Amino acid sequence: MTHDHGPGGGERYQKTKQSINVRCRRGQTWVCSCRRCPARSTIPPRLTRPLPCRFPLMASSSRPKIWIIGSGRLHLRIPLMQRLTADGFDVAAVGPDKGEELDEAGFSYHRFPLRRALDPVGDWHAQDILEGLMRQHRPDLVHSVNTKPSILVPSAAARANIPACVRTITGMGALFSSSSPKALAMRWLYRRLQRRAAPACHTTVFQNPDDQEYFKDHGLVVESTDELVLSSGIDVEPYIASAGSPATRAALKDDLGLDEKPVITMVSRLIRPKGISEFLEAASLVRARNPQVTFLLVGPEVDEGPTAFPAERVHRCPDVRFLGRRSDVPTLLAISDLFVLPTYLREGVPRVLLEAGALGLPLVTTDVPGCREVVRHGENGVLVPERDGQALASTIFDLLADPARRKRMGQASRELVTERFHLDIVSAAYARIYRNALGIGESESRNITPMRHAA
Repeated sequence: MTHDHGPGGGERYQKTKQSINVRCRRGQTWVCSCRRCPARSTIPPRLTRPLPCRFPLMASSSRPKIWIIGSGRLHLRIPLMQRLTADGFDVAAVGPDKGEELDEAGFSYHRFPLRRALDPVGDWHAQDILEGLMRQHRPDLVHSVNTKPSILVPSAAARANIPACVRTITGMGALFSSSSPKALAMRWLYRRLQRRAAPACHTTVFQNPDDQEYFKDHGLVVESTDELVLSSGIDVEPYIASAGSPATRAALKDDLGLDEKPVITMVSRLIRPKGISEFLEAASLVRARNPQVTFLLVGPEVDEGPTAFPAERVHRCPDVRFLGRRSDVPTLLAISDLFVLPTYLREGVPRVLLEAGALGLPLVTTDVPGCREVVRHGENGVLVPERDGQALASTIFDLLADPARRKRMGQASRELVTERFHLDIVSAAYARIYRNALGIGESESRNITPMRHAA
């Protein structure tokens, strides 16, 4: 069920607070992650390390109540939520979207207002609403994903006396993809806000080692509270199945008029840091030498924001077929010969690289954090310099001339994605992190038969 909420929940919160205050642990530099110890205020925040909290609500008869809070597209986390539910957790989601897919999958969903763009007043209001939601529903652990939630959720959880908080840094975003004066100034603010949020988190999870190193070098994470979990994972077998049968794929090729022409595909929102301009340039250079090659660009237009790429430029490019938003992306990838992502956006690990790799495609992407975790240069793809359309074109042309090499790389992509990024690996890591944060064993979170959710 989806709920729209504002602040509230006072009476229940007061009773719960009194019942939980009993077993807090105190020490000179170690404090309980429940943040209820009066002694906490006397300890410098940079010296505190959250510890698991064992309190009456986590009795053996209850399922740990987990909230996953993001800034959008939480439906992509449904397979993870289903696995965590099977692992003994009571999982719900909180985000700004409508959440129909989560409703259909049988998960509780709470909405709160949040804009992707910088909005100090709106962000303060969103944090206040989050605090009210937490006071009202009393989750045992809140898990924030995406940039804004990683800043807003820890503070809201601390004020609402939520026992444990985990945050996942899903990349550094556009701020670290630009060297403009505004971006440089905003980086200072980003560091300041992340540094303030750190002590309220039992664990900070990173999706690639570059982001992890940056946070540690700049003191944005409390010592020994960081973990590396590569990507958000992909449910490999169902994703391959979603690409359809050979007949379905052949029908799509006929519908698009592709015949046996080589197909180069990029899937992305139309934003500059994804490398849209470089893709258009490479397409023009490759087709000048081989006009039989087809370049497909798949993804929604972006109407606002400083990083939006003008859709009319894409429409005017004669060498690229822009398909816009599609519901058959797995099938489009399956009929492609090569996948390209010339991004310079600081993402955790681009999900679309995992999707293309799972379908056995050779990958061409940039040598930037997140991408280099998925592509082993020369084995399952090629890493090219960022913002270099000519280097991208040269690499594409070389791979088109060597079908055997493309086949070897495609097989290696599927193996690598299955071995390193399978959702089973990611869900097991988060189940362990949750249990550690709550101070419970595996048997304690498995003591009730998991609820069944629709696929």
